[in-house]
Amino acid sequence: MFRGLKSIPRLTSSTHIRLFSQKTVLLEAAKVNYYKIFHNTFPNGPPPAGSFDVDQRQLRKEFRNLQGQYHPDILNSGDEKVQLDDAEYSSVLNHAYATLKSPLTRAQYILKLNANIDITTDEASKDYQFKDKALLLDILEIHEELENVSDDSELAALKISNDERIQDSISKLGQLFKDEDYENAAMESIKLKYWFNIDNAIKECEEGKPVIMTH
Repeated sequence: MFRGLKSIPRLTSSTHIRLFSQKTVLLEAAKVNYYKIFHNTFPNGPPPAGSFDVDQRQLRKEFRNLQGQYHPDILNSGDEKVQLDDAEYSSVLNHAYATLKSPLTRAQYILKLNANIDITTDEASKDYQFKDKALLLDILEIHEELENVSDDSELAALKISNDERIQDSISKLGQLFKDEDYENAAMESIKLKYWFNIDNAIKECEEGKPVIMTH
C-alpha cells in the first residue's frame, strides 16, 4: 500500500449514508413529474395542455395536505418506479413545491421537462443572454440607475418599472409555453431571472445595503 494514501481522510459510515441518501433523493426526484404530485392544483399537467399560471392558494393548500403523509402512488404515477423513504419523500415534496411556486423556477423546470433545455447552468445562461444584446444594455442601464438613486421616490419608481417587467415576462412565458415555442421561452426565462435579480437589488437598496447585481 502506498504511504501517501494514509493522509487521505476517511469517510465515516454516517457520512457515507448521508451522501448516499442525498444522491438517492436527487436521482429519484429526477424521475418524478412535479405536476403529478400536485395533481389537484394542475389537473391538466404542465403546459401546453395545462396553464403556466398557478393558483398559489390551491398549491399551498395541497402542499400542506401532502406534508406529513406518504403517497408512493403519487410518485409512482410515471413509467419509472421511485424508491424513497418518508424523509426522502418529504425532501422531494418540498423541492417540488418550491420549484412550482416561483414563476422562474417553474419556467426552468418546464423547459427541462418538455424540451430538455437546461438554462440553470452558467454556460447555458450566457449562451442565451448574448443572443439579446439589448437585454445586456438594459441591465447595465438599470444597474446604473440603481447606483445613482438619491431618494425613496426614485427607488419606488424603479421598483414599479421592474414589477411591470416581471409581469410582462410571466405573461409572455404563458403564451410561449402554450405555443410550445421553447427557444423563445428560454430567452424570456433568462430575462425573468435578471428582473428578479434587479428586484432583489432594489430590496437591498431599500435596506441601505450596497447594490450588488447577481448573474
